[in-house]
Amino acid sequence: MSSTESALPDTPVMRQYQELKARHPHALLFFRLGDFYELFGDDARDASAVLGLVLTQRQGVPMCGVPFHNAQNYVARLLRAGRKIAVAEQMEEPSKTKKIVRRDVVRVVTPGTVVEDELLDPTATNFLVAVEHDLVGWGAACLDVSTGESWATQALNDRDHRRLYDLLARARPAEVICTGEAASALWLRQVLPAKTCLTLEVPAPGGKTPAWAESAAWKNRGLALKAALSARRYVDAARFRLRELPEPAYREAGAVMQLDDTAIRTLELVDAASGEKRHTLWGLLDGGRTPMGSRKLKTWLLHPSTDLREIEHRQNCVEDLLDKPDARQALGRLLQEIADLPRVVGRLATRQAGPRDLGALRRSLARLPQLERWIAETAFASGLTDLAADLAEAARGAAPLKDLLASALADEPPAKLSDGGLIRPGHHKELDALRRLKDDSDQVLRELEERERQATGIPTLKAGYNSVFGYYLEITKAHAAKAPARYARKQTLTNAERYITPELKELEARILSAEDKMLRLEARLFDDLREAALESHAVLLRLAELLAELDVFQALADAAARHDFVKPKVDLTHDLEIVEGRHPVLCALLPPGTFVPNSLSLNARDPQILVLTGPNMSGKSTYLRQNALIALMAQVGSFVPAKSARVGVVDKILTRIGAQDALAQGDSTFMVEMKETSHILRSATARSLVVLDEVGRGTSTFDGISIAWAVLEHLHGAYAASGAASDETKPRGPRTLFATHYFELTELAKTLPGVVNGNVEVKEWTNAEGQTEVVFLHKIGAGPADRSYGIHVAALAGLPAGLIARAGEILGRLENESASGRLAGRGCGGSAPMELPLFEENPVLRTLKLLNPETMTPLEALQALNALKKKA
Repeated sequence: MSSTESALPDTPVMRQYQELKARHPHALLFFRLGDFYELFGDDARDASAVLGLVLTQRQGVPMCGVPFHNAQNYVARLLRAGRKIAVAEQMEEPSKTKKIVRRDVVRVVTPGTVVEDELLDPTATNFLVAVEHDLVGWGAACLDVSTGESWATQALNDRDHRRLYDLLARARPAEVICTGEAASALWLRQVLPAKTCLTLEVPAPGGKTPAWAESAAWKNRGLALKAALSARRYVDAARFRLRELPEPAYREAGAVMQLDDTAIRTLELVDAASGEKRHTLWGLLDGGRTPMGSRKLKTWLLHPSTDLREIEHRQNCVEDLLDKPDARQALGRLLQEIADLPRVVGRLATRQAGPRDLGALRRSLARLPQLERWIAETAFASGLTDLAADLAEAARGAAPLKDLLASALADEPPAKLSDGGLIRPGHHKELDALRRLKDDSDQVLRELEERERQATGIPTLKAGYNSVFGYYLEITKAHAAKAPARYARKQTLTNAERYITPELKELEARILSAEDKMLRLEARLFDDLREAALESHAVLLRLAELLAELDVFQALADAAARHDFVKPKVDLTHDLEIVEGRHPVLCALLPPGTFVPNSLSLNARDPQILVLTGPNMSGKSTYLRQNALIALMAQVGSFVPAKSARVGVVDKILTRIGAQDALAQGDSTFMVEMKETSHILRSATARSLVVLDEVGRGTSTFDGISIAWAVLEHLHGAYAASGAASDETKPRGPRTLFATHYFELTELAKTLPGVVNGNVEVKEWTNAEGQTEVVFLHKIGAGPADRSYGIHVAALAGLPAGLIARAGEILGRLENESASGRLAGRGCGGSAPMELPLFEENPVLRTLKLLNPETMTPLEALQALNALKKKA
């Protein structure tokens, strides 16, 4: 406890607060006081800074508060900032006889355990990842409590945790928990995004071990099992689930393409540097009509398949829908009416479930007959036949629940259970009777009045109600003697007597308590319906999985139709043959017909490496990225932006594009570049696709050239030790795209078989004023480029004309020196170090050359001449 909190006033309420805070030291405590959640001490300081609340003081203690009816908005902002919140509620109603009400923490809300729609991104998974590590390796468990998805894995001898980093990059967790000392998890904090919540306090093992943890499936998978159990204990401590989570699956590396954080970031698969989704591959392809479909597509993009049968199945499904535009559009309209089933089912298993969750489930299941008709009316080829059959079977399995919800739920379920009106009239006799009592009490009273008139023969008998005496039967004085013995006098008036009967007393109690009984009965019926839905959770989750896949297929088919994509051929060769390929995102953003397509032909032997040279701003990086994206899209099962494409299965895409530092880890831009290059060289296999852009540029020219040269030689001869280099039937090394401004590297094509040169073509001419103008054609040609045109790019960027002229002069002199051998030769053989020619020119002459008399007034010319004279 902080010093501020230990100084809180010694009152019963504050002692209660301190006790609860001591149990949840790492969470912000939302302490319910009347209509507000109050925060005190350091919690108040932290929350006020994040939320922009006014920080007040009481008896020297900082405090702030949020209204309880609008707390979710504030909770969402705190979760996005990586905070955890412990919610302490009043557990009993205030009364005059109690000085203090009992309070307790009813839920701990953390970024990785939320299930409410308003706190979640509908198109993103919300993984809680638990990590266990020791001297031999690590285990990790990924759990999305909002959908129930749960799996675990482990790796041994991964000393630099690289495979764990890759898993975290693909899982994109909302929260990570890790046991052990803070220092031992420092490496984890360094690789996580700043706003990702990292928790080192995990509940200690205890209680009954789940039965699934004893099964043979977890034998020799101890680290993965420990991580899975840690995640379960953490969720249980959050106190919001009504049912146990399903058993986690154990997941091997599997038949998926390996992508590391660098490749995901530089290829802009799901996040763009601009922050806009439309600039990502996911944004381009995501025409999903359901949130679960969008999440499924993102998962596929981050885990492309390497299983040929699975890839072909996905391609055939996309082709089925591409060839049937009317059926595809009808499917899209159907899917739009279906709720996010995994999250609805996940929420029904928690205390956060509400009536509208059942309503969303009822509305979704009501679309199943239309979906079955769509399946029956659509003639599928081989692609969707199996999926359609599985969907029809799942729909039949969900039919009993569909019928139950249709008969039980009101047309418009209320937002809250306490609002009443959840159950449809006619579904439950007792509830209907209570409603009749509440809604038709006057009619019930008139019916009782008529019965009593008939029974007593008193025509003036009346039934009535007032707030003091309640319900009564009134008889005039003239007929009072006829009152039966069962009538008990309740009130005497001047001209009448008022009575109560056992039946009327019972009716009064029933009418006055009808609303309370209705709400309690509806709550019980709600629980019954929720249990019925949860009994069908396996069927519902299977249905959701199939609908999500179908949604992805229609999205990919729609993208293929809109952007003129073609079906690629994926096989087990090492070829990468792309004819007139396009960058999928950039081509879609540019005006039609303006993007210049380019082709590529590589394999793992000859040509194995393309060394690409050319001007800045000419499209080298775009060309590198588009080919990597086309290979990735092909293995996702998507059609691709090209005239034709053949992709030999790629097991890893390894990229080194762009420049960034990692100051938090103490790494410079060049160190980051070298670490990424080192990882690529150690990880690449004959089936990998390696994309390198400007390796070696972060250091001196000669050091950079030397490193880049050696990297190329290594990639070319990576398998020489095994004899593959001399065996023409075996791959030489990974397919490699290598862009550079070091023209010296183009010489490698003369000495290393399998290395070829390419360049980005430029059109250059001299205009009427004698100035050189350049147009970048963005077309890839054979052979090396002869220059970079960097000064022309600087001019396009708007650098001062005098500076551009000076840069051109320096470049010319340096090129002359290099051509004559002086630049490279001086300093060798014990001779004196070379004096760079750019520092030898007379400063007056240099200034004079930079003057432009045509733009100067006579006065400015005289002033410049006077200044030159003084300088001379």
